[in-house]
Amino acid sequence: MSQSLIDRWLIANKARQRYARPFLLWAASCGLAPENVAIATAARTVDRSIMSDADRILMALKLESDDAIDTCDRVAGCLVLQYGQRTDRLVSLTVDHVVTHPEEPGVLGLRLGRDPLWLRPRLSALLEQLINERSPLAAPLRTRETPFLFPGLRPDRPMASTTLQKRLSRRGIPSVSKARNGAWLALVGAVHWKMLADLLGAADGTAHAWHKINGGDRASYVASRLRAAQGPTGPE
Repeated sequence: MSQSLIDRWLIANKARQRYARPFLLWAASCGLAPENVAIATAARTVDRSIMSDADRILMALKLESDDAIDTCDRVAGCLVLQYGQRTDRLVSLTVDHVVTHPEEPGVLGLRLGRDPLWLRPRLSALLEQLINERSPLAAPLRTRETPFLFPGLRPDRPMASTTLQKRLSRRGIPSVSKARNGAWLALVGAVHWKMLADLLGAADGTAHAWHKINGGDRASYVASRLRAAQGPTGPE
């Protein structure tokens, strides 16, 4: 094995570079490859393509208002389109993540991060409907109780993330990642990135990255927290 051989392989198999480097390190440590050959760390890129605001908002309004659509798809789609949630995060949610607003009748929230995310009244009503209607996907088990908001075939297992993505695709959201990106770009233009991280349960680095992409210069997080503490918080 030589450096030139490795370089030629990388040119022909660029997409597999991230797998080749750990293998080469292991081979060298076991004496199966020369120690003077190397593979550079693969550069990691993130897809920042977005769903347009017009398409995203219209789709969210359709999901909120169309009673012919399954409640599961309506709630999940709105949380993706409006709050940039990942499907793998959504399927892990249980009824224990749902909270009731202490001073706003009919308003529900989700504990995704440190602070509860209070939902708009229409989405709150849909979430309450989902809690009452949810059941395992397997017909013989539909009378069984389940803790999950988006249950899978069995009551003790959540729906697979890929299954939820396919369901949303059939409802007109062809790319969950683009819908999420569009939501994040809109949110960081209105709310301080640190507050978003606390509300949506995202990493600070993720929220700050979107803040930089948006180019906004919001007020400080401390000031935002002080304003929020002055009175009851309504629906987000």
